[in-house]
Amino acid sequence: MKNFRDVCSSAYFLIAAQVILSVAVAAGAIFYTYANVVVFRLWKVVLIDLAFVLCSGAMFALVYFEKHPDCKAWHLAFPFVIGAGIFSALFFGAQAIASSFANPTAVCLIAVSVALAFILACVVAQDAFAVKRDRKFLLLLTVLFAIGVYVGTIVLSCLTLPHGLLFKSLSKDKHEFCVASAEEYQLTDADRTAGKRWLSESLAGETPAFDFRLEGKRFTETLSAWNAATVTSSEDAAGDLTLIRTYTHSSGVEARVEAKYYDQTATVEWTVYVTNRGLERSAILSDLHALDATLPVCASTLYFSGGSNEANDDFALYSRKLGKTEYVFDTVNGRSSKLYLPFFNLCGKEGGATLGIGWSGQWRATFSGGKNAKVCVGQSYLEGYLDPGETVRSPLVSLCLYEGGNALKGFNNFRADIKRGLGDRATESSMLMFAGAEGQDDTSRATAAGTKAYIEALASAGILDSLDYAWYDAGWYDTKGTGDWRSSVGDWTVDVAKYPDGFGAVSNYLNANGVQTLLWYEPERVPTTSNLYKTISETAGCESWLLYADNGVDCLWNMGDPDALNYMIDRIASSLVENGVSYYRQDFNIDPKEYWEYADRSIYNLRKGFAENKYVTGEYAFLDALAERIPGLRIDNCASGGRRIDLEMCRRSVPLWRSDYQCKTEKTDLSEAAQYQTYGLGMWLPYSCIANPNASSEYDFRSILGGCVMCYADVLFNAEETYAKFIREYQEVKTYFAQSYYPLTACTPREDVVAMQFGSEHSGVIVVYAREGAKGKTTLRLNGLLTNANYSVRTVEGEALSSSTGGNLMKSGFSLNAKEKTAYIILYSEE
Repeated sequence: MKNFRDVCSSAYFLIAAQVILSVAVAAGAIFYTYANVVVFRLWKVVLIDLAFVLCSGAMFALVYFEKHPDCKAWHLAFPFVIGAGIFSALFFGAQAIASSFANPTAVCLIAVSVALAFILACVVAQDAFAVKRDRKFLLLLTVLFAIGVYVGTIVLSCLTLPHGLLFKSLSKDKHEFCVASAEEYQLTDADRTAGKRWLSESLAGETPAFDFRLEGKRFTETLSAWNAATVTSSEDAAGDLTLIRTYTHSSGVEARVEAKYYDQTATVEWTVYVTNRGLERSAILSDLHALDATLPVCASTLYFSGGSNEANDDFALYSRKLGKTEYVFDTVNGRSSKLYLPFFNLCGKEGGATLGIGWSGQWRATFSGGKNAKVCVGQSYLEGYLDPGETVRSPLVSLCLYEGGNALKGFNNFRADIKRGLGDRATESSMLMFAGAEGQDDTSRATAAGTKAYIEALASAGILDSLDYAWYDAGWYDTKGTGDWRSSVGDWTVDVAKYPDGFGAVSNYLNANGVQTLLWYEPERVPTTSNLYKTISETAGCESWLLYADNGVDCLWNMGDPDALNYMIDRIASSLVENGVSYYRQDFNIDPKEYWEYADRSIYNLRKGFAENKYVTGEYAFLDALAERIPGLRIDNCASGGRRIDLEMCRRSVPLWRSDYQCKTEKTDLSEAAQYQTYGLGMWLPYSCIANPNASSEYDFRSILGGCVMCYADVLFNAEETYAKFIREYQEVKTYFAQSYYPLTACTPREDVVAMQFGSEHSGVIVVYAREGAKGKTTLRLNGLLTNANYSVRTVEGEALSSSTGGNLMKSGFSLNAKEKTAYIILYSEE
């Protein structure tokens, strides 16, 4: 026993124990967020939790041993249990507290920090007692090691997040899609029957596909307590079906599902509303899920895209095999597409399903597999009573069930449904930024006189008739009070130094030259330096119009307050009319989650998620009101570059500036970043846009090709000839980009050649990007053609590349001798 005690008392044993236990906790911490959030499996989380508790107990017992080296071995059981208990209280207590204000990812990171801090504290205490007992225990290096483990583990934990390197390495980002004929991509009668069946059986049947809890009891488990009635069930001439069905509880709470089936795309979409029709406060409502059901898709691959994080791989497409492991997706800080796009494609061997989520706030979706895919979608947090007459709503959900094991059928039908929903609110467009807050080389032209200079330069180049919109970004209003465009938003008083006759005069001049006006606004963020803030904050009865945050330098306009909403509708609508605006550009440079949480506490009596629910609902009413008041108005959805893209916003608007990575003019990979965005975002949306402020070469300009194109107007003076050629080419191919889309290669930072095909089975365009390092012959197989039809393939310059049948072009393809840093525009057409 003495020899054993001597071994345990040695410096080497202490160091070894500290290293082993610290590394064990660090290993669990690195993957804790990943196991808990990204790919949730309960047994893995429990195993890591147990390892944390055991290691922490052992570390605390080692502290006791270093202070009392002469204690009996069985005495160590007491500090072990005490240490494990203290750790458990701190670890699980921190998670419980953090879950009330943070998303699941942040909760995990907080918990990991607590675990590592406990281990670090134990190491410091052990070393302090060891040195006090014997000077030879100068173990400062061990403390430094523990600190290194602490810092390193936190960093690695962050890297497991969706935009972290470990997450990317564990996700598949290189995709090879099946080649199929045009006939195989067509929607079938079975696809349409599946959509109609979902409407009738899963939304109006005995087991609804949506769910919520009232007084802790699940709606779907207590259906007998609800009186069901179909209010509306109709079919129009186009074959579209409308369904409204209500469920009324004896307490007066009513659940109403409003659904529509669109025959053109075999897509069902629905929203669930819960209203208190009673005379008293309702019981607690929680867990309102628009979708909580199994889908008839098995052995499926789940496709999803990253969001806009100001990175060169924004909107990258990922995929994972869907098994029993549950995948959890959500967003951060209240902007719907900062972390992920809320769009998904589940594709199995026999069929698949596309899913869209419309919620411009904190949404959450979970997926797991097995015989059928289990899916749950809802607002991340919603819990509280309903006052008499009060209503809350779920996110909008769209679903299309499709036959066949080709994911591109699902993707292209999703694109078609987005286009259907937009109607005439979007079309192919060419834009030039005449005045911008950032990115322009020569801001002296951001004036009325500069507008005339740009128009004259366009006319001189012979391309004036190719310009659809003149884009005026932030800074067109008076900034004298603050000297900064960010701090002056909200007042919308025209800067007469730039536009002496008012902005309406500029729009009239543009209209006379066949060009329309696109103008930037940001109605929701209210700086405390603005006159709007000073007026509203000092007006009695308007206390709930402005929302605050503990760390916010700005206020958030409360779109959830009916009076504040109507005031802002009148304010922006009158400004749009006065300024002659045809395209309303709405920005949103603020993370709203903290402000909503403030309002939950100060306005909604601690009801979680209610401020968000009212706000998001009001936001949609705001945009709808503008479109109704100003016929033909088009809407651009920016939000710091693509951070509020979701199904509801895509029913009303187009993201014309999809990533703020393009603001980083010091970057040399802006062309490749634009390609990446087109590849990933194009899987879901037929229209989006981005610019390259550094564009000067043909490769740069062709890298921004898409449904809409935009450049800084300085190109008229810096690269006029190249830009003029590019814009003429765009006129020839622009209609193809909103049609079907087939990636012909993968698109990752590792690819030398990236190729994308847009168009129909009759004609279209192939855009090929030969990046740095590309050389030699590249063979490209086309997709979605008519098997027996004859096609010709040529470059936009007229060089013939192939003449063959659709079947041969899909099987063997055609060859292209690619030269590095060259972009090719290739046309195909049925002969």
